[in-house]
Amino acid sequence: MRRIKVLKQMTFLSLMGCSGVAMADVVLYGHIKGGIGYTSGSGDGSITQMEDYKSRIGFRGNEDLGNGLQAIWQVEQFTPISGAESSRGWNNRDTFIGLKGDFGTVRAGYISDGMMDTADQKLIVDPWEWNLNANNPKGVANFTRVDKRLQGIRYDSPQMGGFKFNVTHQLADNAAQSDFETASTVNQATVLAATYEHAGYFAKGAYGLYKHQNEDSNQHLNDAQVARVMGGYRAKNMLAVLAYQYTEGFKGLWATPASVGNHAQIGKTDVKTHEVLGNFAYTMGAFTPRVSYVYGFDERHAGIGKVDNTHYNQVIVGADYALSKRTTVLASAGWKNAPYAYAVNAAGKKTGLDNDVYSVGLGLRHMF
Repeated sequence: MRRIKVLKQMTFLSLMGCSGVAMADVVLYGHIKGGIGYTSGSGDGSITQMEDYKSRIGFRGNEDLGNGLQAIWQVEQFTPISGAESSRGWNNRDTFIGLKGDFGTVRAGYISDGMMDTADQKLIVDPWEWNLNANNPKGVANFTRVDKRLQGIRYDSPQMGGFKFNVTHQLADNAAQSDFETASTVNQATVLAATYEHAGYFAKGAYGLYKHQNEDSNQHLNDAQVARVMGGYRAKNMLAVLAYQYTEGFKGLWATPASVGNHAQIGKTDVKTHEVLGNFAYTMGAFTPRVSYVYGFDERHAGIGKVDNTHYNQVIVGADYALSKRTTVLASAGWKNAPYAYAVNAAGKKTGLDNDVYSVGLGLRHMF
């Protein structure tokens, strides 16, 4: 009898706890994604390893404040099955607090900018599941190197006849004047993005201005900028996308922009790049084959012009097979030829040294 009484008390407390969670409008969500990948580089051997595809867990909630106004919040965290990102700490994905109403949405915290945007943007630009290694050819890491999360404020407009926009601003820190050019300085950045959709067709554009990204010959820090435009068609079972991207003022050889880590890593050279990307996917029942092609034209350096052999080529093919609405089998193969270092040729001109990387992967994704 005593055991039955204790069980009844525990059941009551559990129900009360669940009721409290429901009243608070707290949602638990996430993705567990991973698999086995084989990667080989020209002359660099090969590796077969467990790969995590950016698994995550998150909590989000809201409170109705009346008159159509809501308080919103979210805390999201990497939870890799490989344990590789355990040192990054808590709330290392979109984490914010804000207000939402007829005027739109305002959020403050660690937030995806207009380049990275939302899961919808990822589907259009980089629909592949791949690990965090920027050299992995199973994802479009070169093209998306400008996508980031900023410690700042973001405003999203309501949708107006198929049109909407957002602006994200990262605040500069309060370093003293003498510290502005040190690695401890948090870079200021502003990203503006807009979208128009109608009858399955869409057009998206984003522009970002990033402070203190390269150092000129007089050791002055200069700003950098990114522009991305894309268009395409998305129906229930088909996705077709073309995109173009221009960058100026970041480091060369398709490196990660300095502000991705919120600390200046000076590039020494003002580099201009142009890239194009194409994605196509078609769903047939539970089966979705897809293909991506990305090309980066030769870099152009200040005072030099075009630097030969600094372009890159990339092809990814693969397919998803849905076992259920929440569980999907993932398969992909990628090839990328890209420069990895600068050299001087026999004519005394700056050039790039390139190599090929191949990779195949098989994995599983579960959403909750």
